[in-house]
Amino acid sequence: MDSTLFQSKVIVNTIVKLIPLGFYFGTLIMGILFTDIRAFILFMGYVINELISLGFRHIFQTVDNPTCAVAESARNFFTLPSSHTQTVSFTLAFFLTEMYTKNAFNPVNFVFLAAILLVTMWSRINVGCEDVVDAIYAATIGVLIGTAYYRLTETWGTIKDAKTLDEKGTLKKERETEIYQRT
Repeated sequence: MDSTLFQSKVIVNTIVKLIPLGFYFGTLIMGILFTDIRAFILFMGYVINELISLGFRHIFQTVDNPTCAVAESARNFFTLPSSHTQTVSFTLAFFLTEMYTKNAFNPVNFVFLAAILLVTMWSRINVGCEDVVDAIYAATIGVLIGTAYYRLTETWGTIKDAKTLDEKGTLKKERETEIYQRT
């Protein structure tokens, strides 16, 4: 095998190995530094996704594969409960559902997230963490959880103004305001 091709695969596989951690810490940092409630909502979605996967792993008594470890030492290794493919497809579904419900499709976001999902699936199959069926199953579970989570939390990023009276004493219409929108 050509050494350039081998090194390229190693770099891609390493980046893919770190993608879930990047998503987790990225949303947490965005929430803290920019006080963005949406980032905290998405971070909680990642935590719930991991907890659901952890439950599946305990029910089905799965065995961790050392080649799939996010971090490892000479004597031990650490894998995330959720498949990398599931985490990326959760992210894709969350944002696609947002685009759909707000009728605001963003092709750049779609292509970017879809490309990350395809590269992640290829990488995890290439490394031996998943086979094609596992990757499709993990992507399907991630899409279902991501879609359901967005639908559950879609109003959490908005507040409803109380009904108030205007200057003439008539009742003003209730309106929704996005928390992160500045006026």
